[in-house]
Amino acid sequence: MSAFTENAGRFLSKRETKSLKEAYRDRKLAAGLKEDDYVRSEFFGMNQIQHLLSQPGCVGLRIHHAKRWEDEDGNPTESGVGQLKPRVLLTGVDKMGNDMPIRSSQAGLKDMPDDGDGETLGEGHICPRHCA
Repeated sequence: MSAFTENAGRFLSKRETKSLKEAYRDRKLAAGLKEDDYVRSEFFGMNQIQHLLSQPGCVGLRIHHAKRWEDEDGNPTESGVGQLKPRVLLTGVDKMGNDMPIRSSQAGLKDMPDDGDGETLGEGHICPRHCA
C-alpha cells in the first residue's frame, strides 16, 4: 500500500502541538534570537491551497522547507543580500509521491506564472510580520 494517500498524517492534540511549538521557540531563543527575529509560521489562503488540491490526481500536499534571501521588509533579494530567511513551499502530490506541476490551464491567472511553468505555492504571509 502506498504511503501517499488522502489520509496521510494525523491530527495532534493541543498538548502535542504546544510542545512542538515551544521546543522550536526555545531553541531559537537559546540561540540568542528575540521573539520577533525568527519566522514562526507562514499563512496560505484557502483558495490557493484548494487550487493545488483540485488538480486531477492530487492526493495531498508536500511542504518543502526552503530558505530565501530577503530584505528587512520580506522582499526577495539577490543571493548574499539581506538575510537568509526560512520559507515553506507547497506542492500538490500524486499517489506515486511525485510533486505535481500546477495545471497549465491556470497559467496567466492572477499570481500564476505567465509561462505555464508553475509548480509551487510560496510567498505566504509570515509571522511575526503577519500574526493575529
